Amino acid sequence: MDTTTIKNGAAYIRVSTDKQEELSPDAQKRMILEYAKKNNILILSEDIYIENGISGRKAEKRPQFQKMIAKAKSKEHPYDVILVWKYSRFARNQEESIVYKSMLKRDHVDVISISEPVIDGPFGTLIERIIEWMDEYYSIRLSGEVKRGMTEKALRGGYQSVAPFGYITRKGDIPIVNHEQAVIVRRIFNDFLNGKSCTRICREINAMGVRTIKGNLYESRMIRYMLENPFYIGKVRWNYSQRGRNLKPRDEWIIVDGEHEPIIDIELWDAVQEKLKSTSVPFKSRDISTCKHWLSGIVKCSSCGATLGFNSSAKTPFFQCWKYSKGVCRVSHAVTQNKLEQAVLDGLEDSLLSPVLSFHVVRDNEDTDTGLLFLREQLKRITAKEKRIKDAYINEIDTLEEYRANKEMLQSEREKIQKQIDDMTYYQENKADYDRLLRDQIRKVLDVLHSDAGYVEKGAALRSVVESVTYDKTDGHLSFFFRVGR
Repeated sequence: MDTTTIKNGAAYIRVSTDKQEELSPDAQKRMILEYAKKNNILILSEDIYIENGISGRKAEKRPQFQKMIAKAKSKEHPYDVILVWKYSRFARNQEESIVYKSMLKRDHVDVISISEPVIDGPFGTLIERIIEWMDEYYSIRLSGEVKRGMTEKALRGGYQSVAPFGYITRKGDIPIVNHEQAVIVRRIFNDFLNGKSCTRICREINAMGVRTIKGNLYESRMIRYMLENPFYIGKVRWNYSQRGRNLKPRDEWIIVDGEHEPIIDIELWDAVQEKLKSTSVPFKSRDISTCKHWLSGIVKCSSCGATLGFNSSAKTPFFQCWKYSKGVCRVSHAVTQNKLEQAVLDGLEDSLLSPVLSFHVVRDNEDTDTGLLFLREQLKRITAKEKRIKDAYINEIDTLEEYRANKEMLQSEREKIQKQIDDMTYYQENKADYDRLLRDQIRKVLDVLHSDAGYVEKGAALRSVVESVTYDKTDGHLSFFFRVGR
């Protein structure tokens, strides 16, 4: 390296969360500053970026790294070089390393490993890539070894994480029942079996002052997770999800008998699991307990497709397109509560007399959950790729033509995956059998709607067969879109 002129530099220091042998932050800092002094590189204290216990797998999750990159690419051109102890400190996968180094290269900023010197030119670049490939291979292999060890422990019924609400975790020992919390767990299971939704249960236990293990309020998804967790019947589940959110394929799960005491008996568990399967609702459907009326969220405006909101404070309660109320929709769809309720009842009665019903068949969660989650994860990856190719274009790594070609390719892939999701969510088969089933369900719904049941029960009954109802103000006509469970 040229030492005839003083260059401005930055130091990037990172210590991983894994158990690899590496220098401490202080040792890395000392060696980098010694190298900088010998090579006429000026590094100010404010230009030393340190991250402790941060994984190097994802650059966007390293705040100090992102701060350094942003400053390096600023118009002031504060750095000529970035010094690291090893290239693995800069990035642990080849793809990100190339992207960020290319971005920096555009602004004439070099990245140098003080312990892995390479010569200038194409051969030096090749050696640098080989070093990075070896680092990435080590990271992948280490991850695999850790996973294999944890898998073996899981197969033996070992405990590797904090026990769920209802238990007391004892390090290195079998979790024991927290009897006070166990009462809440049993209440949740019984309430769900008796017809309460996850959202309603969530609201009730939050009002009681019940909090999660971390002291936070409960969310409805947490209630469902609790209802699906076999830990409560004495099982240990492992390799269930990725990063706590996305479910892995069902054949990769490990569920074995544990040594802890169950809180839920097997009869209650089986009944709840069966009910979970039979209470499938459309994706992103609003829970009725959050609504003001049993028709809330169901009836749509024929002009713009928005839902009709319920105004109960008026002298005569009525429904109106919420976008019209906001000045967005141009057509008023105001209709009184009594008139709309009667129209829906009449529409359901007329549907029973209709020779043909138009409906979607909704697949059972048991058959589609894993596949849908996999496809939706692919959509997320496409979104990430779109951001990456856009960044490459903005930073002049790709030309406009290359950006357009990549964008079209990703859009085509997105449309293909979306069609698969649509096909898995709704499909039609054996229509005659489903037609009879739907008519039976409509009759049961009408019995509930004509009864003295509360609005939550009425709303839940209606949602079990009706996906949406479109209201046309001009002629008062209602168009029903039915759904029937498989």
